[in-house]
Amino acid sequence: MRILTLGLNHRTAPVEIRERLAFPENDQPSALMRLVRDYELSEAAILSTCNRSELYLAADGDTGLDEARRFLAENQGVDVATLDSHFYQLSDSEAAIHLFRVASGIDSLVLGESQILSQVRQTLETAQQNGSARLLLNELFQRSLRVGKRARAETDIGRGRLSISTAAVELASQVFEHIESCRALLVGAGEMGELTAQYLIDAGVAQLRVTNRTQARAEELAARFGGEAVPFAALTEQLAAVDIVITSTAATDPVIGHAELRTAMHQRRGRPLFLIDIAVPRDIDPQARTIDNVFLFDIDDLEQVVAANRQEREGEIRRVQAIIDDELKLFLHWFNALGTGPLIRDLRQRAAHLQERELVRWTARLEQLSAADRELVESILRAYANKLLHEPLVQIREFANDDEGYVRLDTVRRLFQLGDLSEEDES
Repeated sequence: MRILTLGLNHRTAPVEIRERLAFPENDQPSALMRLVRDYELSEAAILSTCNRSELYLAADGDTGLDEARRFLAENQGVDVATLDSHFYQLSDSEAAIHLFRVASGIDSLVLGESQILSQVRQTLETAQQNGSARLLLNELFQRSLRVGKRARAETDIGRGRLSISTAAVELASQVFEHIESCRALLVGAGEMGELTAQYLIDAGVAQLRVTNRTQARAEELAARFGGEAVPFAALTEQLAAVDIVITSTAATDPVIGHAELRTAMHQRRGRPLFLIDIAVPRDIDPQARTIDNVFLFDIDDLEQVVAANRQEREGEIRRVQAIIDDELKLFLHWFNALGTGPLIRDLRQRAAHLQERELVRWTARLEQLSAADRELVESILRAYANKLLHEPLVQIREFANDDEGYVRLDTVRRLFQLGDLSEEDES
């Protein structure tokens, strides 16, 4: 059984590519069901955030990656061949290392961000609830959560409040010299919106307005931070009245279009409007950039804002990597041991199969033997086979404690041509 990862992230693909492969939370259960039912994959989990879309799979052999590509083409309606330059594909130890880096926050746009660990946990819980994370992926994700917790407890990688939301508010603070005189509109009242609301209040905005498709949720969030809930239907009017707009909804299509912004800008009479879209898929039509005095930034534009954060924490990456190396050894020992049982079973079956074939070949000559003598011959063959297998079996068990044991176990399987006992050796 192999662990496989197929994905893309903020380093390999721009936001306009990432949003095409995003998996909304409500769509993930059906997607997981299709992966294990229709694409011959034993286990599956989907990690989809504003910065990445990744499939984690347990499959027999490397064909699982081909099946994952076919799934993306059929499920997301994209030409996967044209996206190959954006994908990374990983297997076994490389897949584990990658997920450990993700959970620890050192693979994030905002180094050490706090939100990714809860997103990894939610990915596991969703896969567990839908029966697509069983032995292998359950263990992998549980250990990745342990890495993430250790990284934040034993290093300063997560010092302070770090997230895409903090970067967005910091960008707004850089643009407006006196953000305390600004009126801010928050579009979206989910977890990301809640974080953003807190940081806007901490930054000292003069007024916070919150809108959401579910009015009750907007009212709840606004009340918590002393803001004002405004109707979602009045979004265009609000665009005309505020200075800063930050969007973070889970919508699959833009909630602020080009036409609404043109109308709002006409009402503003030339006053500039500053918008930050931190959603994937994007909430604001990118064509808004063509409108005079509209300054639109998306999640990829936050790179410069977070560069200083990365420099401050470069030294912590080495400490986190040491934790990853430590936890990887433990995981690989478990993973390798998982493979020894089936391998030992297959090797014994191969020996028994060959023994039976040889007895069949010599049936005519053995007919003259008594039943006792025939049984003696069979016992000699078994004893000889057991002696031949003794040292390989000892080595197989040793490989479970080797960091690269999964490679050696695969070599043993290939050397003994295990997996297809139906093949006849014509020699």
